[in-house]
Amino acid sequence: MSEVRYVYVDRPRSHGCLWGCLAVLLLLSLPVIFAGWYGWSGFRQSPAMRAAVEMVENDALAGRVLGRPITVIGVEGHGFDFSFGRRARTSYVLHVQGPRGEGYLDVTSHVEGGRARIDTLKLTGPDGHDYDLLHHAPLPSDDGGAQPI
Repeated sequence: MSEVRYVYVDRPRSHGCLWGCLAVLLLLSLPVIFAGWYGWSGFRQSPAMRAAVEMVENDALAGRVLGRPITVIGVEGHGFDFSFGRRARTSYVLHVQGPRGEGYLDVTSHVEGGRARIDTLKLTGPDGHDYDLLHHAPLPSDDGGAQPI
């Protein structure tokens, strides 16, 4: 009777599915990485945001509310609305700071003819009052009166 011989071949060591799993993980994380980059640096290059920051830094009413110099210390929110056949609209909420305190700058803009156009520029001061920086006026308060400047 013949004897059955088993031959074992040493295969080179591999990492199993490590490289495949890492590739899938990288592909799934790319949108998150891009969103993080856009939120940190790409969005600071927005023409509308740069124009709004420059307007606030040079605005007399904002200077009376927050003091000088006014700096942007953070971006609290960002929204983008686009529909075909209409213009794209962007909104930002910037956290601003001056010697008299901190506030929030609410900016709504759109692009028209290749240029950024600011629609609203509302500053919420450290006292909680809202100021319209496009029309240089305090906005009406909830109790029907206007806030002091």
